[in-house]
Amino acid sequence: MTSDHQTMSGKLKALARQNKILRSLGMSVGAPLGVRLAAKRQGLHASLSGGLIEIRRGKDVLRMARHHILYVFDVINSFDYYFDAVRPARVGGMNIVDYSRPSYHEVLGYDLIPVFFPSFSEPFITTQQYLDFAQLSPGQVAIDLGAYSGLSAIAFKDKVGSAGTVLAVEADQQNLAAVERNLALYKTVSGESVELLFGAVWRDNHGLSFSTEGNMGSSAASIVGSGRGETLTVPSFTLSAIADRYNLPSVDFIKADIEGGEAFIFEDRDFFARYSPRIVVEPHLVDGRMSTEKVTRDLEAFGYRCETVPQLGSEIPLLVCTPSR
Repeated sequence: MTSDHQTMSGKLKALARQNKILRSLGMSVGAPLGVRLAAKRQGLHASLSGGLIEIRRGKDVLRMARHHILYVFDVINSFDYYFDAVRPARVGGMNIVDYSRPSYHEVLGYDLIPVFFPSFSEPFITTQQYLDFAQLSPGQVAIDLGAYSGLSAIAFKDKVGSAGTVLAVEADQQNLAAVERNLALYKTVSGESVELLFGAVWRDNHGLSFSTEGNMGSSAASIVGSGRGETLTVPSFTLSAIADRYNLPSVDFIKADIEGGEAFIFEDRDFFARYSPRIVVEPHLVDGRMSTEKVTRDLEAFGYRCETVPQLGSEIPLLVCTPSR
C-alpha cells in the first residue's frame, strides 16, 4: 500500500471511530455536545432538537434525521459536498436543504427530472466521475450495484440509449421504493427503461442478512452490524447469477458502491471468464481495513489494473479498474 493509501485509510478509520462513538451516544445527553463541538471545529453551527439535526453555515442550513446520526460527522466534514448537491429551498431568508425525510430534490448537474431520495442526495459530481471513467456509448451494457435512488443508473441509461441495457441492483426496500419512483418518472419523461433487481450482490445465491436504513449505508449485517435499521433476509446474487438472470450478451461497465460488499463479489471466476467490464468501486471499511487491497487482488487475478483516484468533494477515493483485454 502506498503512503497516500495509508494516509487516506488512516483518515477513514479515524472517521469510522468517531462515528462509532457518536452512534453509541445516539440519543443520549452527550450527543448534542459532541456534534456541536465537531461542527464548531469546521466553522459550522449544529443543533439537535427532537428527531432533527441542523448543520448551519451562515444562511445555509442542512437538515437531517436524528436517527441517521451515524452520518453527521461526514456531513460536518464535507458540508459543501452534501449542501451543494441539490438546489436549496429559500425559506425566511435561509437556504435550506432538507434531508430529514424522503423527498424530491432538484439535483445540480442533472435537470431532466427531479429525483426522489430516501435521505441524503447523490451529488452528481460523483456520478459524472463514473461516466467519465465508463466512457459508455449507445448499445452498451452497464450494471449499477447499490443503486440507492437510481440516479446513476438513469445517467448510464442516458448514455447507452434504447439499444443498450442498464441494470440497477438494490437491496434496501426503502431505497428500492425511491428507485422505482424515479425510474417510473424517467420512463414517462424519456421513454427509456432501466431494469431493476431487488436483492444484494454477494458471493453466493443463498440470501443475505441485510441491514436496511433507507440511506446510503445499507449493507450486509455482517459488515455494518444490525443496529442501523431493520435487519431483513434479502435475496442475494453472484455477478454470474445476475448476468444469467438477464441473459446479458456483454457487460461493459460496473459501478459498485455496496458498503463493503465489494470485498466479497469479485472472486467470481465464471463471470470474468465471460465478461471484462470496466469497474469503478467505492471502497469501504471491512473488519477495520479498507477494501481497496482485497478488491485489487481479486481483480488483478483476472488481468485487471486498478488504481485509486480522488473522489471530488469526498475524502473517500474511488478505485478504478481496467481489464487488460
